[in-house]
This record gives sequence, C-alpha cells and structure tokens, in this order.
Amino acid sequence: MILKISLFVFLAFLNAVAFSQIQFSPKEFLGYEIGEKFTRHHEVVSYFQALEKAFPSNLKVEKYGETYENRDLILASIGSSENLQKLEQIRTNHVNVDKNENVAIVWLSYNVHGNESSGAEAAMETAYRLLTDKKELLKNTVVIMDPCLNPDGRERYVNYYYQYGNRIPDSKEFSAEHMEPWPSGRPNHYLFDLNRDWAWMTQIETQQRLIKYNNWLPHVHVDFHEQAIDEPYYFPPAAEPYHQVITKWQRDFQKDIGKKHASEFDKNNWLYFSKEVFDLLYPSYGDTYPMYSGSIGMTYEQGGSGRAGLSVLTKVGDTLDLKDRVLHHVTTGLSTVELSSDKADKLIKEYQNFRKENRFKYKSYILSGSQELLEPLINQLEINGIIMESALENTAVKSYNYQSGKLESYSIKKGDILVSTDQEKGTLATVLLEPKTQLSDSLTYDITAWNLPFAYGIDAYASENKITGKAFAKLNPIKNEIHRNCYAYLVRWNSFKSAKFLADLQSNGIKVSYHDQTFKLNNQIFEPGTLIINRGENQRADFDEKVIKIANSHQVQLSSTATGYVDEGLDFGSSHVRPISQKKVGLLMGDNASSLSVGEVWHFFEQQLKSEVHLIWENDLESAFEEINTLVIPEGSYQLSGNESLKKWIEEGGNLIVMGAAASSFASAEYDYFGIKSKENPDTTSKELNYSAVERNDISKAIIGAVYKCELDKTHPLNFGFNRYETLRQSADSYSMAQGLKLVRLDKNPKALNGFVGSEVNEMQSEAIIAGIHEIGSGQVVYLIDNPLFRGFWERGKMLFSNAVYLVGN
Repeated sequence: MILKISLFVFLAFLNAVAFSQIQFSPKEFLGYEIGEKFTRHHEVVSYFQALEKAFPSNLKVEKYGETYENRDLILASIGSSENLQKLEQIRTNHVNVDKNENVAIVWLSYNVHGNESSGAEAAMETAYRLLTDKKELLKNTVVIMDPCLNPDGRERYVNYYYQYGNRIPDSKEFSAEHMEPWPSGRPNHYLFDLNRDWAWMTQIETQQRLIKYNNWLPHVHVDFHEQAIDEPYYFPPAAEPYHQVITKWQRDFQKDIGKKHASEFDKNNWLYFSKEVFDLLYPSYGDTYPMYSGSIGMTYEQGGSGRAGLSVLTKVGDTLDLKDRVLHHVTTGLSTVELSSDKADKLIKEYQNFRKENRFKYKSYILSGSQELLEPLINQLEINGIIMESALENTAVKSYNYQSGKLESYSIKKGDILVSTDQEKGTLATVLLEPKTQLSDSLTYDITAWNLPFAYGIDAYASENKITGKAFAKLNPIKNEIHRNCYAYLVRWNSFKSAKFLADLQSNGIKVSYHDQTFKLNNQIFEPGTLIINRGENQRADFDEKVIKIANSHQVQLSSTATGYVDEGLDFGSSHVRPISQKKVGLLMGDNASSLSVGEVWHFFEQQLKSEVHLIWENDLESAFEEINTLVIPEGSYQLSGNESLKKWIEEGGNLIVMGAAASSFASAEYDYFGIKSKENPDTTSKELNYSAVERNDISKAIIGAVYKCELDKTHPLNFGFNRYETLRQSADSYSMAQGLKLVRLDKNPKALNGFVGSEVNEMQSEAIIAGIHEIGSGQVVYLIDNPLFRGFWERGKMLFSNAVYLVGN
C-alpha cells in the first residue's frame, strides 16, 4: 500500500511538473509564440500570475502600484525554493551589509519606453526560461523582474499597431503600421520620459517603483531598451564620460559583461557594439541612478523601437522581426544572470566595499535658505533615501561657496541642513549636490549639469571635512488660525507653494489680489507679489474656514490685518493692488509640438497646481480663443507668426506664453510684430575639418544643459518672489528683444556656473534673454527661452512659470 501511494505521488509530481512547463509556457498560455503578436499589458500581468501558480516555490508576484491610467505595476521575484522562502532575510542581509550575505540580487527592468515593445515580451520568455532550463542559475541568485515600467505608453503603442497593422505584417517602413502618430507610445500618460525621471521622481510610476528599488538596492540592474531600426545591439561597456564617482569595480564588471554578451552574439553571428553613444553621467537614467546607489547599472539597446512593428526591412535588406528582437533581449538577460551567478561572491564583496568607502572630495554639504525653499529640496532628498542632519548653529567652517566659486569661511545659521557623504546614499548625494560636474569627455548623451542647490534656489557650501550635526528635525507644521474680524488675509509670494495655494483658492471661487509694491504693515515688511485675500470681495459664510483650511493644507503662513491702511507704502485700494483674474488656460498640442514639453505643462497644471488646463489641437486653436485668456505654446516648431486670429486674440488681452525652442517660430530678422529676434551664430563655414572631427566640432556649437546666473528686473511681476535665479540652459539658441523687455537675462560675457558650453557659442550668450515680455495691444507675449519646466525638476522654474501665468497681464 505504501509503495502504491508513493508511486501515485511520484507520478502526480511528474505530471504537475510536465503540466507547469507546458501549460504555462508563453505559447500554451497566450496561444501564440512570443514575438508572433504584441501582448497586451493585462495579458502580461496574467501570465506572471499564472507562472506564480505553476511555480509557487520559485516565483512570487507583487503588485506595487498603478499607473495614471490605472494599469497594474508588478514585480516578479524569481529564485530557488530555499531563497524565495527567505526573500525578506536576503533583502535585509543585503541592505544591512551583513557579513553572511551570500545571494546576488539581479533586477531586470523592461519597457520603460512604451513603444520599445520587445521588452515585455522578452520578460515573459526570460522568466519562463529561468524557471525551467536555466533554473540552475538561481542557486545563489535572486532575480527581480519588472516586466513593464510604462504600461500606459505600451498600450498606446499596441493599440495603434492593432488598429493599423496588416493581417500579414507589412515590412515596408513607409507602411502605416510603422508610422506611429504623435505623441507615440514612448512616454507615459503625461508624456514624460520615464527613463529620465529616476532621481526626480515626478511621475507616479517612478515614485512607486523607487520605493521598492531603494528597499533592495540590487547588485545588478539592467534597463532593456530599443533604438533605431538599423542599429545593431548595444551592450556595455558604456561610453565615456563616466562620472568620476563610478568605481573601478563597476567599470570592470561592465567590461566583463560586454565580453560575456559578445561571446553569445559571436556564436550566432549577430551584430553588436559597445563603448559608444551611451555614457554614464546624467543621474536620472535607469543605468546611472543604480550605479550611484551601488549597483552595476546597465543599458541594453536592441534595434527596433516604434518603427519596427512585427516585421520591417532594414537598410541592408534584412528582415528584422519581433521574434529576433525578443531573442536578443532574452539572450542578454540570461547571460546577465549567468555572469552574476558566477561572480556572486565578488558582487557581494564589492557592493559592501562600495558602502563602506568614502571616496569623495567633499565630505559634507551645507544647504541654507528659507523654510519655503528648503522644504521641497528636503523632500526630494528624502525620497531618494538621502539622510540629512540639522547643522549646529554658529559653527564656522571653511567651504566652497557655490555662488562665489571660492573657498571661504562660512558661519552656519539656524535652519541650515547638513548632508554627509558618509552614508548609504553618499554617492548619489555627491552626484546631485556637487558644485561642478567633471567631464572626462564633452561628447555626452544628455545634460551635463543638474545641481539641486541651483534648481531649488538655495545657498550651498561644500566642505572637504566632515561636519558633525544633530539628528534632523523637521520643522513644526504651520497651523493658521481664524481671525473672523480681519480686513484681509495676506500670504507672501515666495515659493511655488504660494502658487499652489493661489490655484486652490481660485478653484474654490475665492477672489485674490496681489500688491505690486513693497509695503509695511503691523511691523512686517511685505515684498511685491504678496497675495491679499480681502473679506469685502469674498462675501460668503465659509470665507474664514475655507481660507484657513486651504492655507494649512499647503503649509503657507497667513498674516491677517484689521485694516487696509498700511504703515508704509500704498494702501489696499491702490491701483497697485491688482486683482488676479481667473485663468482659463489652453495648451497647444499636436505634431508640431514637443510631446515632452506638452507633458511638462500638462502635468504642471493637473498634478502639481491641481488646476484646469485645456488641451487644444493646433487645428482647433481658433475655435478656442473665446474660451481662454492664457495660451501656452510648448517647445516645438510652428507656423504661427502669421496667424491673424492669434494676433487679434493677443491684442484684445490674451496672455501668450512661448516656451523654449518655440520662440524661433516668432522671431524675425528685425524685432517686427512679436518683438524678438535671433542672435546670429558665429560663422564657421570656412573651417576645414577632417570627417572624423565633424561630430566634435558640432558640440563646440552647443550647450548641453549648463547652469547660468541671471540678472533680474525685480520690479516686474514676472520676477516677483525671487532674490536670484539660476537658469538651466538646454540649448545655445540666443535671442534679443526690444529695449525695456529684458526681464531675465544673462550677464555680459557670462560664465556658466556648471555644465558644458561649446567654445563657439560663448559669445552668443552675452546678455542673452532668458525671459522677457512683449506687449501687443491689451495683451502680451511672455517668452521663457529656457524651458523652466524641463523634466519637472527645476523647482525655481515652476515659480517663474507661475508668475507668467498668474501675475503677468492682470
């Protein structure tokens, strides 16, 4: 009897194994081979859930959040049955740098760009292979897999392909199935590039993912991508510049993985390249952010992307199909796990060394500024896991002053914040806060400056000595109280919080004005821009309760006054106290617009201000003019300067806000109607170059994300709330304006505070306009030449944009 039962159990076990490996292969579950069709996101999620049921001791699925369009975000943890049972212990041992740590952690991320569609398909196949014929790799390795970082973008792409793809795929590139329309499936719902959002975490997909990522800080992280159709496969080692904080071990592993992948590709005669194009500098990528957190961060790029569809002919006449693209990603994914398994002991040892060593020139950063300016920076550092301390007052330290660019003695003030590089996230803190980015090569893939002290408008000092502080204590929350007999409530216009407070008041039907002069009241000085919420203009029973509730929710400090008669300056009935009209904002969108810029503005209004914005197709613009009083032209290339309806709308009081590269659409040889003209580039056409020097010569004419200090006309509402402003220049395009409109500009012969500036464009930056206004009839055009909402992380830029929306033209 015992023998019969044992035999029955054994046969049942064999049947279960056979069933799990057949029924839950991608083909059996989906009904088609991976690569024959595009798999919709809910089917990808369902497949991983099915794998969990089939292999319960080797795979665990966790939902970690949802997208803006309410699609699931999941992680799959894959390991041996022993390791999966003690998954939390493995994580704890790793993050606590336990001497007994013995399991390598590999994190594989797919489809951060939605139309790089082979990613999610490869994730399913890779997971299945790890659970079946490659399960021996899991003996000392845990694999965490995110099969789709950007479900909303992926579904936008897949929906398009199913609408226009032929029954038999058309491999001709001119076919509709290869011509994905604006804005493409690359970005997420708000049209952000999620691969440039890791450090800034402006999007909910990134915010939710980074909570999980920073809880693990894996040894290895791979970001799977696609590039242009005709490009061979790219894998590390990466191109220069490497940021100087990247260790020799991280560089060596990049070389090892390159050799490992090359051997696999050589066997199959597949083309590939490395050491070109994709560098390791900008901190908010899926390869660099992990690098700066101690991982081996890597980007893999397969030819294809949104133009490839299911099958496409390349320029050499080969057919590139989805199956090939998936196979290449599966090959590098498994190869990565294999090398990580082989080098598990070394990965663990070197990660622990990374955590213990303080290799940085500056050992402490001192951050100084008002509560309103420090708070958002503190939040940004906290969500990145960077630990802060409260500085000890009146301590004198020798440090590098970011503003002067000199080594000086600084006396620490009350409220100053300390960030030591002697911490788990010390490397990331260094990269985000350091005064100057060191470039080993000026030929880079992205911007070369992103300093958070400049982005947040605070003073900063870097010390080569570690400065001791005390436990960080957050400031007490603001609790405003009702003053039922007050004449008005006042709020200083001093940060982006002030703008969010104003938007909330207006959305609740409360009328607000601002004072355009300095005044003194109740022994307090109020700077221009101060908001005045007058009881007499808001005759409603819930006036006090509503104002107090909104102020407390935004943590802005209210002052109250029993009179409109000021001690010094102009009274509240003066014409210099200007009512802020209800803004009816339109945002132009369409083929001529940068989808990224559209998304930055859209997200700014909907998710940050919580205010309404109307998305308007360019062809429908004329029909919208009667319903809007503010129009934002995002970055792009337009033909609007001859639009008579637009001119008439401005003349009758419209507020036109033109951003970044869109300024070129309104510039002319003379100042002409729109009051702006391009500054001429220096003539270099006579220079003779070798072919190999052309690329480097081109960057001599470029600015690749450099920070400049600006000169401000502080008497104009566009600059209210600023003591100073540093701009992030994203291009070398320079403009001049008619006299009197240069409200934000660069100095004469300015020098960048940080970042790369090409040698041939230095002269063009002299007195270049950063922001200005040209009045036309009763309206105006506001030019924001350096996009202040770029990627949503330049905090002081949000204030400049808010001024353009709310304070200009009232």
